[in-house]
Amino acid sequence: MAETVQVTEIERKAVPGAQGVPGAGAAQKAVAMTSALRERVMALPPSKRTWLIATVCVIAAGLAAMAWFVQRPDWKVLFSGLESKDVQQVSQELATAGIPYQLSADGAGVEVPAEMLDKARMEVAAKGMPQTGRMGFELFDKPNWVGSEFDERVNYQRALEGELEHTIGTLGAVRSARVHLVLPQPSLFLAQEKMAKASVVLKLKRSAMDPDEADSIRSLVAGAVENLSPDQVTLVDADGRVNLKPKSAGGVEDAEVEQALEAKLVAMLEPLAGRDNVRASVNVSYDQGSEERTDEIYDPTQAAPVSMQKSEQTAGGQSRPSGVPGTASNTPAGSAQGAVAGSTAAAAPGTPPLLQKDSLPVYPQANAQGQSLKEENGTYAVTKHMIHTEQGPGRVRRITAAVLVNDRMVTEGAGKLEHTAWKPRSGEEMHRLEELAQAAVGFDSRRGDQVVMQNVSFSSNQPESRPTPLNKAFEEAKGILRAQPGLLRTVMMGICGLLLVLFVLRPAVRQVTATLSEPMMLTSSDSDLMPQLIAPPAEDKDEESHDASERIEQLMEPRVRVLGPRDAIYDYVAASVRRDAAQSTRLLEAWIGTSGESE
Repeated sequence: MAETVQVTEIERKAVPGAQGVPGAGAAQKAVAMTSALRERVMALPPSKRTWLIATVCVIAAGLAAMAWFVQRPDWKVLFSGLESKDVQQVSQELATAGIPYQLSADGAGVEVPAEMLDKARMEVAAKGMPQTGRMGFELFDKPNWVGSEFDERVNYQRALEGELEHTIGTLGAVRSARVHLVLPQPSLFLAQEKMAKASVVLKLKRSAMDPDEADSIRSLVAGAVENLSPDQVTLVDADGRVNLKPKSAGGVEDAEVEQALEAKLVAMLEPLAGRDNVRASVNVSYDQGSEERTDEIYDPTQAAPVSMQKSEQTAGGQSRPSGVPGTASNTPAGSAQGAVAGSTAAAAPGTPPLLQKDSLPVYPQANAQGQSLKEENGTYAVTKHMIHTEQGPGRVRRITAAVLVNDRMVTEGAGKLEHTAWKPRSGEEMHRLEELAQAAVGFDSRRGDQVVMQNVSFSSNQPESRPTPLNKAFEEAKGILRAQPGLLRTVMMGICGLLLVLFVLRPAVRQVTATLSEPMMLTSSDSDLMPQLIAPPAEDKDEESHDASERIEQLMEPRVRVLGPRDAIYDYVAASVRRDAAQSTRLLEAWIGTSGESE
């Protein structure tokens, strides 16, 4: 019975709260556990103690970093590309409104937390900020009673430039703009009137601007300034590169023509080849030179009258003088006839006297019935054709087209064995498709046009692999994380925390637990007691046994406070037996002998 009494005494000393009122305060338990843990840590070897402290510090730092990363605000850009004056004004307004903010790395932007972005925009917009750039027509809000006409003209130009800068700055691809206008003085004479000019310096949000965006800016500036055409507007980016000239009126870009021809090819062939079974690429070469030519063509086989003149005179009834004027006509009849005959003989044989060129008309002799005179004059010219040809740049020089046609899908087998397969097309079918393609692009062999068509098997003919449930779940999760960036950050922090617990915190806890569970080793002073416990003198057995029990209680007191009385005694006895079984056996024999004598 002595053993039971001694264990009870140890339990009472180890748990002082058991003697008092049950349910003592948690503060006393916490203090007891803290002091016990401190004693155990101080009892560790220096190397293990250092490792334990370093592990605890690393875990604490990791938890603190994780908490900071999760709780830090998500900053969004409120304004960017501001002047220093505007940055200062916006910062002051945000500070007044109690909205946290921070400046961007370049100092030209202001960032606010994502949840306060809308409020910050409303607060800043209510104050009319920012006011980057020159003022527009606000210059005329206050009247200037002492300004001259020149001042008014300069202010109008400044206001117009400022308004254009504000308008161009609202475009998506433009960060800021600077506009310079040249407005000539109006002239009374139309011949002396000069056209306006403009230069625009752009600071872009990306490296280059699309041609359509450049054309829209040119049209915008030209429409806002009188006597300014789009081709008189020069665009320069912040790097000093001049943008391309605008497209000529009525001109169509090469790419648009090629795309139109490709669309015509696909639309023509798809009804025969099947949907998505045709791929076409068209290249159009243009002649950028100009040509002017005038041709005159004469046709000697065709004569056309230019002018015709006819005259006819008729006289009758009374005899009138006739014949050649002069003395011959007034001579007797014989002489007159001789004169007439001589005059007639002077003409060429067989030529009518009235049609001879540069000859005098011959009047026939008058008779009783009267006389008549007919005369015809005509002018003829050879047929002539004149052709004037002017050929400007942009004439189509050659068209080349490449067309790929997919295989034909056919059905094979019957019943349960029925299936679809892709088979090459026949040569006759390909020839028919090629003729249609040539007609669609306006094929001309004299220009050297070329249309190449081939039958190939598209890669889409291969059966597609169905997504596995794992891939489908992965894609869905990726879509959710892409839609909610904050959720992705939370998930990543959770994964990092789990890895920290599994690979850092858990091994550290195991090490600490293993260290605390090691049995306490007897010191040199305690080991001196063992021989006395094992082989006490026969005459002093009772006294030595009592002293040994007290000594055991003193040795077990620290372990009792940490692990409890029963666990401490069990651990101590087990460690003693493992360390020296012979001495433990003699000790038990001494205890058993003492117990028998006491009974």
